[in-house]
Amino acid sequence: MNNTILIIVLAVYFLAMVGIGWVGKKKYGNSFDNSISAGRNVGVMLFIGAAVGTHIGNGFVVGGTAGGAAAGLGGIWYGIVCALTYFILAITVNKRIFEKGYISLPEFLEEKYSSKLPSLIFSFTTVIGLIGNIGVQIMAGKALFMALGLNGNLGAVIITLVVFAYSALSGLWGAYATSVVQVVIIIAGLVGTTIALLANGGVAAITSAVASGAVPAEYLDPFAGGVKPIFMMLIPITLALIADQGTVQRINSSRSASVAFKGFMLSFLIMIPVAFMPAFIGMYGATVLNVNDNSTFFAVAMHALNPWLAAVLIAAVIAAIMSTIDSLVVAITTISLHNIYRGMINPKVSDKTLSIADKVVTGIVCLVGLLVAISFTNIIGLLVGMCAFIAACCFAPFMGTLYWKRGTTQGAVASSIVGFVLVILNWTKILPLPYEEITPIVVSVITYIVVSLVTKEADIAKAKSAAS
Repeated sequence: MNNTILIIVLAVYFLAMVGIGWVGKKKYGNSFDNSISAGRNVGVMLFIGAAVGTHIGNGFVVGGTAGGAAAGLGGIWYGIVCALTYFILAITVNKRIFEKGYISLPEFLEEKYSSKLPSLIFSFTTVIGLIGNIGVQIMAGKALFMALGLNGNLGAVIITLVVFAYSALSGLWGAYATSVVQVVIIIAGLVGTTIALLANGGVAAITSAVASGAVPAEYLDPFAGGVKPIFMMLIPITLALIADQGTVQRINSSRSASVAFKGFMLSFLIMIPVAFMPAFIGMYGATVLNVNDNSTFFAVAMHALNPWLAAVLIAAVIAAIMSTIDSLVVAITTISLHNIYRGMINPKVSDKTLSIADKVVTGIVCLVGLLVAISFTNIIGLLVGMCAFIAACCFAPFMGTLYWKRGTTQGAVASSIVGFVLVILNWTKILPLPYEEITPIVVSVITYIVVSLVTKEADIAKAKSAAS
């Protein structure tokens, strides 16, 4: 592909996305509250764009293609797991979250528990997880530049600067609206790329590589790794999304609980068949082009498609990543400014001050995300790791706000601290854990239940003693 074509398309595409975001900012972002809630006017189409767009850029497409290149058909499972989480969210917590109506997830904890400490711990751990996810998204900039034969870290820096400009101009509505465009183009591009590879003898090339031993025989078996790795992804991703600021924000920016339910279910139905395409594209890239890293998707697109079509598809993937980062940034500013600064420190802060602080926080978050992107290479691994971290620290206390009246402040604090410590000890290899993706979550849940039961009884005894 002529790099000039790609640069031209990227520039035009990014300007168009910024334009959509600017329109949304004027319509639904004229105040800080509207910018973080999209005016609570999100319909089914925007909801699907936001939900599918959250996954379909970096993890689903770029990471899924790299997974297919490395593991063959086993690379389908990340995409399928992401789809399944939306089905689970729709039938479990969707209605309860909407009924509460809070746009900031820590507000759920403030209503439930008698202290602000669980909310602060929750906010701190959630922001860490979200920044890690932003770093994962910025990795795509590295991957694209690597596919072009350029410096990957330079690509990460450029993507970060573009994202900062986009996020500073856009709001939640803009991120959702641009995601709709990205999702349509990416899915159409994946279908077109798959058809082109099939017409180019892709299946024969892959089976021939298996027959010759160039790739393992398990390459054509989606269950070659067994079911354990599937559940090691499904459990942390599902539990993390249940206790995710982005999920809460998406549900409570919707016009109704019904809109959110339909959005989740339709996103699930859309993502299941699409999950097979990145894996196939990755298998082709590994066997035909001998590319098997994060740049595989971009390399195949530039090889198999018309240069202009490839440029549009690549631009859509990068723009989808930008929209995802913008949603993550909005989630962070919601927690840090709406919940902590305005909710706990300065309730009378002006909207103008919040808007200025929004841009400052965005800049800091983008910088830290860039450092993460430069430091790591495994997209799917880091995504699952961040989900496991959020679930270990946040799942039990949040579910207690929705379903368990006996949950206590002490239980929430102990649960988050235990989950946090176990994850850090495992990451640093001080205490390697078996089933590291779910063990901290299980221990955190048990801690929440046990400590809550003990302290609840103590609270009852104390109240009876005081009464007598």
